Amino acid sequence: MRRHCSCHCPVCRASRNVCSPFCSLYISHPCVCPPGPPGAAATVTIGTVTTGAPGTPAEVTNSGTAQNAVLNFTIPQGLPGTSQPVSLVSSYSTPPQPGASGTPITFDRNALSLGTDISHTSGSDTFTINQPGVYSVEFHGVITPTANNTFPVNINTSLEVNGSVQSGASVPFTFQNATQSSEVSFTVPISVTDVPTTLQVAPFGGNYLADAVSMTVTRLGNS
Repeated sequence: MRRHCSCHCPVCRASRNVCSPFCSLYISHPCVCPPGPPGAAATVTIGTVTTGAPGTPAEVTNSGTAQNAVLNFTIPQGLPGTSQPVSLVSSYSTPPQPGASGTPITFDRNALSLGTDISHTSGSDTFTINQPGVYSVEFHGVITPTANNTFPVNINTSLEVNGSVQSGASVPFTFQNATQSSEVSFTVPISVTDVPTTLQVAPFGGNYLADAVSMTVTRLGNS
């Protein structure tokens, strides 16, 4: 803001309103008025923050004045996501079962089966994956060598995917005699692109007795 002021021509000393238009010096020296007093500083404060309905636009309103603004925000809630249905098969076998090297372990009962992405028939040694995606395979069991082995004997319990050993899913143990047992367990993720894909667990390297075995295959999601 500037104060009201009057300016005079430095040549004719007349007021600007009556100064001769031929006073070039006046024209080249425009009037400069002294500054007025400083104005009050503007303020901005946050008012309310409200959650809007999903899909509505965000909004900011001023409930104060132009000099002292109070900003109120409306922020829309995100759209609800969709939960992926659980899909798994959990199986086990209670009686000890003998097997030769490379013979897959049998799971005689299904504890829980959800969805159709994985299938297993009670009494079978094979789990079948029917839907591409990423899966978690969890196995636990107790392996004991039978007395007809030549000791020491190394038995490697492995997950096979379509007949091939899965990397990171093998547990070896060297037995010195037939009285030793080894608790074997692994949890490994696998990516399945071609279906059907078969899963089996087999000990290699010697004849064995498998006890307290269980296996759970869970679909984690898409690849």
